[in-house]
Amino acid sequence: MGKNQAVEKAEYFAESIGRMAYQALLEEIYTVPKPGLVDPYSCGAHTDMDVQTFERSAEALYPWFVRMAYQGYQLTCTPEDLFREIRKTGMLAEEAMYRATGHVNTHKGMIFTLGIFSAAAGRCIQEDGTVTLQSILRMEQKMTARILRAEIEMLGKEPAKSNGEKNLVQYGTTGIRGEALAGYPSVFHIALPVLEDGLLRGMEWNRIKLQILFALMSRVQDSNILSRKNPSVLYQVQMEAMQFLEEGGAYSEDALDKLIRMDADYIKRGISAGGCADLLATSLFLAMLCNKIPNENGAILNLFPVVK
Repeated sequence: MGKNQAVEKAEYFAESIGRMAYQALLEEIYTVPKPGLVDPYSCGAHTDMDVQTFERSAEALYPWFVRMAYQGYQLTCTPEDLFREIRKTGMLAEEAMYRATGHVNTHKGMIFTLGIFSAAAGRCIQEDGTVTLQSILRMEQKMTARILRAEIEMLGKEPAKSNGEKNLVQYGTTGIRGEALAGYPSVFHIALPVLEDGLLRGMEWNRIKLQILFALMSRVQDSNILSRKNPSVLYQVQMEAMQFLEEGGAYSEDALDKLIRMDADYIKRGISAGGCADLLATSLFLAMLCNKIPNENGAILNLFPVVK
């Protein structure tokens, strides 16, 4: 293969991966109604952002996800060094996000998570010619596990800078670093099985996404709720989400009416499960990436076939 062909191939895969990351961000924001969270019909419990803020942020981040996927495909370094490199890119992406949103933090957690998985996908395709849920999880662990374990140990000994670090000091929760260190169990063991079940049952797409969100809200220690509120409020939200699921969840006939009422309640209480929204977007990205979501014609899109 000539140099130009190799570059074109790398660019094609990187562009495809980056576009899926962008689409996953939009899929999350367009899920409605999401109590306390921003969607096209509500700003939720937020006064500094709306759906347009998230759209601008997603558009600004799109080329950076492409770049991180390209780095994963092209760089010949170790997985750990790849992680170090994309974190530098992630800092540039964060600056682009803040420029696009007027210094509002819309997707900082997503830059971290989708950046890791974009680069991991690029590396998987380079090594195997394809990407699966199993291979991308293995690559994510090779990239991050040792580095993040050391970081978490150090964070408790230094002054907290971010909300996640403050939660670690105050409540002992490890946030998105802990999720990555553990191999994203909330995504692989909660979100993706719910997504697969909804598709097998032929449920409507928006309701599947809502069902995923509430499955996450019922079990995840949402860092955004902890930082904005406290463990007691987090527990209340988990119990409310569990009750919603026990009553049929997003697939019940009156689900949307319940969620609209819940949105009004969460706005009053200032509750926003932003961490769970990020995990929803992550699960949608991985499902698209690994050919788990049918296209509009009902066929599974095989974007990354095994390349011999």
